[in-house]
Amino acid sequence: MDVVEGFFFLVILFEVVACVIGLVLLGCVHALLTRTGDRLHRLGILILLAVLGFALLMQTDAPTLLIGTLAFGVPVAVLIPPFVVSGRSGETPGFRRVLACGILVSVVGIFFPILLVSSGLSMVPAIYWHTPLSNAVIYACVMAVNVGLAELAYRILGWRGA
Repeated sequence: MDVVEGFFFLVILFEVVACVIGLVLLGCVHALLTRTGDRLHRLGILILLAVLGFALLMQTDAPTLLIGTLAFGVPVAVLIPPFVVSGRSGETPGFRRVLACGILVSVVGIFFPILLVSSGLSMVPAIYWHTPLSNAVIYACVMAVNVGLAELAYRILGWRGA
């Protein structure tokens, strides 16, 4: 029983470290995007970061991919609603609201690897093949969920955007 508890603690530690890395990256990218005026350039920067994040995680297993998404995917997902989807070009939330949204999405994202492993879906070969294509599908689905969660979090925090 001690080994399982120790392993669970180690997974939680990795997830917390990934969240901290993601929040630091969120601050850096937010500072960059606020200085970028064109929506197309902002979209290009966010797409580049999402692709680079996936390139780093492409050869990993599903739980590690989900933990890595906390570090590289959550910042991109949190910045898409205010900088790309927003209908009003000059109206972006302040960094405190972006940080609060990032924390909310990260806290929800912590449960994704735990749910994947505890459900056993990561070990079913018919569902998960451990190839770059299956990792890309998982990454795209998690990014879509994170963008939806970010939009919901912004609405809860009182920023309408569009």
